[in-house]
Amino acid sequence: MPHIILGLAFDIERDQSTASGYRPAEYDLGVGLSLFGDLRLHGFAVAIQSGLAERIILAGGDEGRYKEEQPIINRAEAIKAMLEADFGIDPNLVTAFPSRSNTGGNIAIFAREIESSGRQQSDFALMTNLYHLPRASIDMAAKGLLGVNAIAAEAALLYANPACKEAIIRRLGEGSLAERYAEEAAGIADKLRGTYKPRTDVAPVDIGAIVAGNA
Repeated sequence: MPHIILGLAFDIERDQSTASGYRPAEYDLGVGLSLFGDLRLHGFAVAIQSGLAERIILAGGDEGRYKEEQPIINRAEAIKAMLEADFGIDPNLVTAFPSRSNTGGNIAIFAREIESSGRQQSDFALMTNLYHLPRASIDMAAKGLLGVNAIAAEAALLYANPACKEAIIRRLGEGSLAERYAEEAAGIADKLRGTYKPRTDVAPVDIGAIVAGNA
């Protein structure tokens, strides 16, 4: 059964070369680190296109890069515009809610929408980058949303196209951590398809021997 995706917004920038006029920002305004918002945006889009999601609810604060400008640019509304204008997503399938500019503020919006929907928490799935899911899940739990599923945006990409795994690794800068990251996302995608098979050895492990260096 398709999920209702709860999409956490990300920083955006103006871009006159796109139909929407926006693009995902490369760096987080607050800490200056790579954001990988492009992977999140594409994950939102393919979730709809692949049938993984029936619709998307976005929540996000105002973009601080343009806080002195009018009208104010809201991240959730800008992402909705990107999905519609740049990816051809049906506007009726995407709802955007302005919130405070932090994960907790976004999740407060999601809690309200889940409660007002009359549906089960398991009908919903939180979507953000894989690196962001652990912390976001703590905030979800604090709001009593333990029944909501969690889907990494990268897993949505691999659900729609398993062949994009190498592209994800390159986007993450390559190396062993990027490969591990992509492998975990691929595992999530397999679980979503119902095709996941454990690959680890199921034989008992002698932890004492490992610690002693005898294994």
